[in-house]
Amino acid sequence: MLSRKEFFRSAIGLAGLGLLTPTGKAFSSSTHLQEDPLPTWKYPDLSLSIKNPVKIRSVELLKTQGELLLVVTSEEGVKGITQCNDRMQNLVSLLKGLVIPHFVGKDARDVAQLAENAYRLNSNYKYAGMPLWNCIGSVEIAVWDLLGRTADKPVYALLGQKLRSSYEVYLSSFDRESAPEKVLEDLKRKLSETSVKGVKIKIGGRLRNTPEDDARSTKLLNLARKVLGDDVTIYADANGSFDVKDGIKFGKMLEDIGADIYEEPLNFEDEDGMRQVTKALKRIKVAGGEQDTSLYRFQRLAKTRVYDILQPDVYYNGGILRTLQVAEIARQAGIHIAPHTPKADPLAAPFWQVAAVCPVLYGLQEYPISFKSIQPDWYTPYVLLDDEGKMVIPDIPGLGIEYDGDIWKTAEKVV
Repeated sequence: MLSRKEFFRSAIGLAGLGLLTPTGKAFSSSTHLQEDPLPTWKYPDLSLSIKNPVKIRSVELLKTQGELLLVVTSEEGVKGITQCNDRMQNLVSLLKGLVIPHFVGKDARDVAQLAENAYRLNSNYKYAGMPLWNCIGSVEIAVWDLLGRTADKPVYALLGQKLRSSYEVYLSSFDRESAPEKVLEDLKRKLSETSVKGVKIKIGGRLRNTPEDDARSTKLLNLARKVLGDDVTIYADANGSFDVKDGIKFGKMLEDIGADIYEEPLNFEDEDGMRQVTKALKRIKVAGGEQDTSLYRFQRLAKTRVYDILQPDVYYNGGILRTLQVAEIARQAGIHIAPHTPKADPLAAPFWQVAAVCPVLYGLQEYPISFKSIQPDWYTPYVLLDDEGKMVIPDIPGLGIEYDGDIWKTAEKVV
């Protein structure tokens, strides 16, 4: 139980994040914060959808089917579940020691305050960055699944107005090793199999650009239109490979082939260099933000036009609400978001909820070329595209994923 002083300080912290009013009440469309340093997502009043408290009995990290699943259980026995990303296996101590205690025994409807408390209280903010926010975000996402299941509604119905029921995707290649001809032929084949209309290719060497990397990237871009054709949307991801000079050089090459997005040309920490690249390029949109977890940094990136498109990762950045907060930052700055979400498994489910309500979602969304057409039988629905190459957002309570009850019988408790 928070003391009066602790609650007051927590409320001010949340108000600064745009998630609560200064009085500690949920932010609503009729609320205006005169001195809020950040744009505000219109946080829902969950008491309107869920009348009674949803007390969290436990938060567990379980291993089953070769994956880590985070399970939040209410006193009524309702479970909220999310699969964890690959980072979690190295973050277990943070999850156990710093994050879970701020959720157990609390009302899940206070999810925004609970996430903020897990960041701020007990000096947890001293661990700020992807490791801490990934832990907080994983619990937050599972709590949203719990809330949706309790309300018998998809999470998006608790977040705001539904704007879309599906979205178009691009096929994301992670291949930096194969010959350019093979990379492009693989993409061409998958395009014909899926009816998808766009691709993303990797250029540079990932935080490096050796002469060999440079030559490979150049050949890849010279061949791209010849192999893929003129009607395919092309995105490119450099993963921070270049300096300003080479970032501009490859950006202009991408402009010459009519590419639409140029992701992280420079090291993500080099804001000034990235801004120079963005300013120098006129016909392609520079994107980034996958590594970022500070809302204030996202605001600066948007205001100073480091990027044309922000790319928060729903897990890395601390969950669904913080991703929507970045969307509002982008909206008020007159730019868009295209979240980092290279998954075709239950990890895609939180993004479905964001995509359903986000007013500034840009272009095609990420879908891995490595997706399996035959998916595991321990969850449904399968995270596959429809006949038009689109991802349909499931109209299912919670995050939209149902798990086979038998998987819990052999699950190993990690935390």
